Amino acid sequence: MAPAGEQPEGDMRHLLVLAGTGEARQMLAWLATERGFRITASLAGVTSAPHALGVTTRSGGFGGVDGLADWVRQHNVDVMLDMTHPYAAQMSRHAAAVADALSLPTIAFHRPPWVAEADDQWAVFDSWQAMAKAVPAAAKLFIAGGSRDLEAFCQRSDISLLIRGLNLDHYKLKYSNINIIKSLPNKSVELEAGLLRDHGITHICCKNSGGAFSQAKLQAARLLRLPVWMLARPTAPQATPFYQILHDVDSVKQALAR
Repeated sequence: MAPAGEQPEGDMRHLLVLAGTGEARQMLAWLATERGFRITASLAGVTSAPHALGVTTRSGGFGGVDGLADWVRQHNVDVMLDMTHPYAAQMSRHAAAVADALSLPTIAFHRPPWVAEADDQWAVFDSWQAMAKAVPAAAKLFIAGGSRDLEAFCQRSDISLLIRGLNLDHYKLKYSNINIIKSLPNKSVELEAGLLRDHGITHICCKNSGGAFSQAKLQAARLLRLPVWMLARPTAPQATPFYQILHDVDSVKQALAR
């Protein structure tokens, strides 16, 4: 029997959380204090040792739109919450398609992008390949975000790379012009600025991920007057009757509470 004040698990609505971001971890921690949802979190499986989320967690892809729809039906999902990374646009497109196909109420958190300030030296590129081609000879790049598509940079033997990310050791084995930092972003602007100075960085190459988690590097670049080159954001799905888009975590909480 469920404790007083709690619903029996069989009576709870099943909430599928497409996770993998800091906001998703925060949301799952908040949901742990709520009653009314039986929660499953889903991770893409890119990180070999992800932080425990405190709820039932599955890892790996679903197998496209049809695979996600089958999983939702088989596990009696009542509500879906899309809190994937802004650059995980394919997963969001799949979620939106399933929401419409199955009339499944889905709430999507689309993190707003960073916006340049007056003195920022930002440039936007459609692909990593185009960005790598534009890098001047002898440049020293700081590549943040652990891109899985670094070959275009690594093959430029006339530049040097400082790469921060996880699961990138195979690049070090193949190329001699890179240095890998296995760590999460510094929250301190001073630490980020010190890292850039110590390595003589001339350009920062990154995604426009938005949010506060990795914003310190941009403030450090502003302080040091360094150019920041960003990969353009992929096109996100549009809102539909069953795929509601929100841009801040509090609004997501309010929508779930309703």
